[in-house]
Amino acid sequence: IAGCDETGPHIYYICPSSNFYECKCMAIGARSQSARTYLERHKDDFKDVEDIGELVAHALRALRDCLPNDTELTTKNVSVAYVGRDVEFTMKDDEDVADYLKAIEDDKKGGEGADPGEGAEETMETQ
Repeated sequence: IAGCDETGPHIYYICPSSNFYECKCMAIGARSQSARTYLERHKDDFKDVEDIGELVAHALRALRDCLPNDTELTTKNVSVAYVGRDVEFTMKDDEDVADYLKAIEDDKKGGEGADPGEGAEETMETQ
């Protein structure tokens, strides 16, 4: 369950046993462990983000990292929903998620994005 009140946004994970836990970020379902690992590793990056697109990109990277190698995220198998302060619950389906998918298109699987050291040898040699 996700929602927002006067103290800010909240996510609750509810177990079948009726126990519930407030979380900073969560992934559930089959193969969700790698998504949780991604989210835990990057959760400090979420604190000061004001662009919803950046948060959605993190969620999609986490989701993508759970997929079998022969499966890609597409507009047909992804939906995005978000809520926040001064932002009503919004759900995006089909072609509405295309821009979000395009934003992570060039990122490497594994959630790290482009390698910051890539091309560094060339830069060092030319200086």
